[in-house]
Amino acid sequence: MTNSLFPDQPWMLPLMVAIGFVLPRIPVVGKFVNVINTALHEFGHALVALLLDGKVRNIDLNQDASGTTTTVLKGKFASFLCSLAGYPCAISVAWLSVYLLQQGAVQGLIIALSVLFFLMLLLWIRNLYGVIWVLLFLALNGFLLYLGNPLYLRYAAVFYTVMMITESAYSVLVLFYLSIRTPQSAGDATNLAKLTHVPAFVWSLVFMAYVAFVVYRIYFMIF
Repeated sequence: MTNSLFPDQPWMLPLMVAIGFVLPRIPVVGKFVNVINTALHEFGHALVALLLDGKVRNIDLNQDASGTTTTVLKGKFASFLCSLAGYPCAISVAWLSVYLLQQGAVQGLIIALSVLFFLMLLLWIRNLYGVIWVLLFLALNGFLLYLGNPLYLRYAAVFYTVMMITESAYSVLVLFYLSIRTPQSAGDATNLAKLTHVPAFVWSLVFMAYVAFVVYRIYFMIF
């Protein structure tokens, strides 16, 4: 089946999707690439906090691919919107990334992600693993941009985008499982349940529905 991301190599996209599902399950290396999605998730929390006149104390990106954003917010409604933002942000960036790839902005996408993570490093990321991760990500992208090989740049940009999509899908499935088995420790869904008294599994379904909608739209953009 032909696709708009690799029209001359239609087999490459299915291969990357397969890698995107398998690679994150591999210890160490898999967790490292997972952090792309984690960083975007945490950026969503930070962005909404700032838009609501709150403060972002710090962002931690952890070795197990988890993340934490510490914010100071004014009122429950602000906390509600901030807790709601993480999962939609990550998959929405993936959606935007597909659009940019289709417009031929391969180099622009890599630069945009690099600038975003660099700004997060300057402003909020302070834990050692998070700092090392961002520096390695910047070094890799800097090397690719220095080489200037269009094929390598496209492979990298599509791989980053595939990781965003596959990990967004996987993470909401994990969240749903946790919201059923251990609703008191289901991350954003737990926070939303405490704020609204609506069960955590309902919020996990909301996240799943949005991610499914975006993945559906992405599919028909590509094929």
